Amino acid sequence: MQAPILIGELELTRAIIDIRLPAREDGTTYHGAQLFVRLQHIPVGYVLLGPGELDAESVSRRVWRELGGVINGQRSRAGLPALDALPAGGIPVEPELADEPADPPLVTVVVCTRNRPAGVMVTLRGLAAMHYRPFEVVVVDNAPSSDATKDAVLAEFGDDRRIRYVREVRPGLSRARNRGLAEATGEIVAFTDDDVRVDPWWLTGIVRGLRSAPGVACVTGLIATAEIDTPAQLYFHLREGWGASCERRVYDLTENRDESPLYPYTVGIFGSGANFAVSRVVLAEIGGFNEALGAGTPSGGGEDLNIFMRLILAGHRIVYEPSAIVAHVHRTGLAQLALQMRAYGSGCTAALTAIVMGEARARRELPPKIISGVAHMRRRSSGVRGNPTLPSGMLKREIGGLIAGPWLYLKGRRDLRRLPSGTA
Repeated sequence: MQAPILIGELELTRAIIDIRLPAREDGTTYHGAQLFVRLQHIPVGYVLLGPGELDAESVSRRVWRELGGVINGQRSRAGLPALDALPAGGIPVEPELADEPADPPLVTVVVCTRNRPAGVMVTLRGLAAMHYRPFEVVVVDNAPSSDATKDAVLAEFGDDRRIRYVREVRPGLSRARNRGLAEATGEIVAFTDDDVRVDPWWLTGIVRGLRSAPGVACVTGLIATAEIDTPAQLYFHLREGWGASCERRVYDLTENRDESPLYPYTVGIFGSGANFAVSRVVLAEIGGFNEALGAGTPSGGGEDLNIFMRLILAGHRIVYEPSAIVAHVHRTGLAQLALQMRAYGSGCTAALTAIVMGEARARRELPPKIISGVAHMRRRSSGVRGNPTLPSGMLKREIGGLIAGPWLYLKGRRDLRRLPSGTA
């Protein structure tokens, strides 16, 4: 796999047509196309196609060969007969596959942003166009250096009663998220970022996940890659693998444990902060987000990982629901990627340090799992080793962050204690 790669979607209820690789402004050519395949908006999987496989017949053959079993599995669970191949005009729409939530609850969407008016406006336009009702959006402008975001939001959405702008003067993503939680009125609070493109059925998938099993307190969703135009974006796509799984998973401390020897401290297994939703009551009960973690603190991240682990350790259930979809725009440049990978490393071990300091169970269980954790990281990094077209040195940046994470978390805690009274 080599960048650039065209990213596209294929909805199987429509006829498959030839794919044409468009010309690029920089004069380079696409090395192929990756299609995100869906059936009545529900994810089925991915198909990676070379330049010579983009005619409709070749696409249809590849999709059926690689995903036919998944398609028939979805149909079987809905009580529908199996197919022998993809129909030329598309698979007929079946009401049994729709699975639309009845009596949908009010969902509060919290979007935290800082000095990125262009990015947050893309996210807000996607939210405003969602099919789900009812919802509200709280835009938390975190310690901005100007009124640019406020002016942009109010100019376009000032008359939309669903969208509210608030300013949180204290810097830090966890503080911004806690402010959004305090402002929320919905029983479910969904969080996303200002660098994503929200799928029209995102909240439908969130509610579907919450109702998929008893006792679900949190739902994480599929984070698709929005574009692979540069080696930096390809590196992140292969390294993180956010949108790789199109199968629902349930996690808890009883019958739904993961096989990883690190569980439930397996970093990245539950999902990511760009796409998750939590019961407002449960999130408040466990104390909200740890304000010594996250962007804007010395650790640079980890607040989402910390929340997921705390929810599991408190006896709650998390569901990964692939039909709750957002698309993430990865960093395009090497300098941005290097900073991000270091922050991912430091956020990981900072989150684990916070868990060890705050949870007696973690203090007993986690230390013996350290060797398993190193092996887990090596497996996760296997997709980016040995590819000469990918940026070099990023694993070293991430390892450096992993080593520094515990100290950076302690520094973040010390910084919080030094705040003047009434500002923490």
